[in-house]
Amino acid sequence: MEAIIKYAGGKVGDAYCSWTAVYNLRKAGIMVPRFGKARSWFDLTHTIWRAGRQVLGRLGPQPGDLLGFTWGHPDICHVETLVGPWGTGPSVRAVGGNTGGGGALQREGEGVYENWRLKRLVAAAANVVDDPRYK
Repeated sequence: MEAIIKYAGGKVGDAYCSWTAVYNLRKAGIMVPRFGKARSWFDLTHTIWRAGRQVLGRLGPQPGDLLGFTWGHPDICHVETLVGPWGTGPSVRAVGGNTGGGGALQREGEGVYENWRLKRLVAAAANVVDDPRYK
């Protein structure tokens, strides 16, 4: 965990879901900024899915896009990377840091895991692969 946080520019002890997204995207050759807050990924330019609907004029979620979760909070508090196709089923595969294994719906976790996530729990999706620049 510490290596991921340091690589992404965070400080050890931070919640690290966003640092894991930075790490995953940069390892894939996509030079994204170093965001410490999950909600920072979901601006008007990059958001392609919100509140259960595709944003008009945008492509649907695809592998490499970021998924934001509110999990009972007023704003996005957790981010994961979509690793499988969005498809037509009720769930998707995503990898996230600061979470639990086995599909646990928890924000504060002990590691980096790939889990199945219900689409109805996805508050927003952001495409940062096609345009990794943020203002």
